Amino acid sequence: MASSLPPEQSDQFRQGMIFMHRGQYEKAQRCLSGALDEERQTGDPSRIIPILLNLGNASASSGNRHHAAECYREVLALLKLCPDNKIAGETLVNLGNTFRENNDIERARAYYLEAADLLEEGMDDVSRGILFSNWGLLEQQSESLDDAIELFTKALDVHKKTGNEEGLAATWGRLGRVYARIGEDKHAETCFNYASTHFFHIGDPAGEAEALRCLASLYERRDDHELARMCITKVFDLHRRYQLPQPDEDHVQRERLKISSTQRP
Repeated sequence: MASSLPPEQSDQFRQGMIFMHRGQYEKAQRCLSGALDEERQTGDPSRIIPILLNLGNASASSGNRHHAAECYREVLALLKLCPDNKIAGETLVNLGNTFRENNDIERARAYYLEAADLLEEGMDDVSRGILFSNWGLLEQQSESLDDAIELFTKALDVHKKTGNEEGLAATWGRLGRVYARIGEDKHAETCFNYASTHFFHIGDPAGEAEALRCLASLYERRDDHELARMCITKVFDLHRRYQLPQPDEDHVQRERLKISSTQRP
C-alpha cells in the first residue's frame, strides 16, 4: 500500500531537498527519483507534482536540461487534472529557462509569455519578479538590450514590492552587466554596488564576490586602478574566508593591477 504521509515528509524527499540545498544535485536527483517512484503508486497528482517540480529543478541545476524539461511538461499535464495557475506559471518559467539555456530563444520567449499571463491572473508577484528577471536574460542573449533593461527594471520594482532580497541581488547584477556592455559605466557601477550590498545582506559570499569582481573590471576599464585593487582584494578576502574556489582570472587581474601600480609615476 502507498504511504499516506505527505510527500514532503517522506525520507527520500527530505534527503533529496537536503542535497539540493547543499548543491549536490546528482544525489538530489537520485533521492527525488526514488520519492517519485513511491508517490506514483498513489496516483494522486497533487502528491506527484511537488516531487516532479523539485526533480526538474535538480536536473536543471546539474545541467540535465532534457530531463528537467520532461519533468516540467509532466507537471503541466498533471495540472490539467488539478489546475493551479501559480504552479503552472512557475513551471512555465522553469521550462522557458531550459530552452533559454539551450539558446532556443523563440520557444523560451513563448513559454515566458504564457507564464506572464498566468502569473498576472494569479497576482503572484514573487514569481512575476523571477519571470521578468529571467526574461531579461533572454532578451540580453538575443541582443535586445533595451528590452532587457526594461525587463530587469520591472523585475526590480516587483522584487522591491515583495521584499525579495535574493531577487534584488541577482537582478541588480544582471542589469549592471547590460549597462557595462553598452558603456553606461556610471549606471553599471550603481547596479553592482547595490548587488554587492544585497548579496552581503542575504549571506551569499559567492554572489558578493562576483559583484565586486564586476566592479573591479569596471574601475580598471576607466583606469581607476586604486578602486579596482580595493575590489579585487575584497574578492580574495571573501574567497579565503569562505573557502570558495578562486578563478584563475582573479589572479591574472590582481597581478595586472600590481604591475600597473608600479608603472604609474
